[in-house]
Amino acid sequence: MSASSRPIQQGLTVVSAARTIGEGDISIFAGLTGDFTPIHIDEEFAKKTQHGTRIAHGPHTMATAVGMATHTGIFGERVIGMVNLNWDFMGVVKVGETIHSRVTVETIRPTSKPGRDLATYAFEVMNQRDEVIQRGRMMVLVKAD
Repeated sequence: MSASSRPIQQGLTVVSAARTIGEGDISIFAGLTGDFTPIHIDEEFAKKTQHGTRIAHGPHTMATAVGMATHTGIFGERVIGMVNLNWDFMGVVKVGETIHSRVTVETIRPTSKPGRDLATYAFEVMNQRDEVIQRGRMMVLVKAD
């Protein structure tokens, strides 16, 4: 097992480093996805909303949380592919806010193919006030440790 992977077992929980979401992050995500909804890219429009400013795209925050979790070694070279994703969005991320994720190996079980497991990772994405703003589960086909 490489240094970028740590052994995983049911119940293991890791916390990612934190990351501040900047204006450039939001602009790049809008460009990559083609989602130029005004709440994300038009400050004058966004000032008139309940948030009072632009917010990051929900899927951008989700993808960033998954990306930050990769740096903990919980996925590493064992990942074969994603099977399912189920995500809830409870809060927003404004420009300049900081997020981190807490990831727990909820279940891990062998599949019908030897050497492969199905792992379910439970995510909580928190802002700088430690408020849960997103929660989700990701099922991943992995090489057995």
